Amino acid sequence: MLTQSNLWLAAQELASIQMQYAKSGRTLSEAALCGARDFVEWQHYPSEDLVDKVSGYEFYYHAHSLGEMPKGEHGHFHVIKREKNSFHHLIGIALNQQGIPVRLFTTNQWVTGEDMADAMRVIQSLSGFEMAVKGRMAPVCRWISSLIRLFFVEIEVLILERDQKIHRLTKEIGDRKLALDSKENHVLTERKIDLMGRLSECLLDVNS
Repeated sequence: MLTQSNLWLAAQELASIQMQYAKSGRTLSEAALCGARDFVEWQHYPSEDLVDKVSGYEFYYHAHSLGEMPKGEHGHFHVIKREKNSFHHLIGIALNQQGIPVRLFTTNQWVTGEDMADAMRVIQSLSGFEMAVKGRMAPVCRWISSLIRLFFVEIEVLILERDQKIHRLTKEIGDRKLALDSKENHVLTERKIDLMGRLSECLLDVNS
């Protein structure tokens, strides 16, 4: 469980990164494109994903076709943990057109082709999330790490509910493999988030 001081540090880091991008006239969603001039549907940004080979953490940013994107959203991050020859999806983070995170979500196995790990393993992976990356994408890495810390409780609940949803689908369909490959079930769990509200809570609580 994160202490209030750790939450304050995460809030400070995230707010600082957002402000630095704002001062340069860019949004976080623009920074996530890693210098690309065009934002092409389904294409990954960076093109081969951003991977920390030491920790195994990875992420990429992309968007679906316009008709498949929730209203007002620009794109989303998929955050991943690699282990030897397999990987599992940790969390999805959706941004609006202004580059502000508005939604967290989990996905079914077929969406990323992951080896579906149980909830406790995913939560453990998220609890240690940190990427040692240099260059233009380093602030984006720190931003994702800070966001995960700020909303860890909510993310933990989503992942636990994801496993419950998979269990229900398996009972309904009669086969776990078919449930994990069900194209009718893309996003398994999701929730909207209020970044500004969370930043205010964390920063004011420490100063009060």
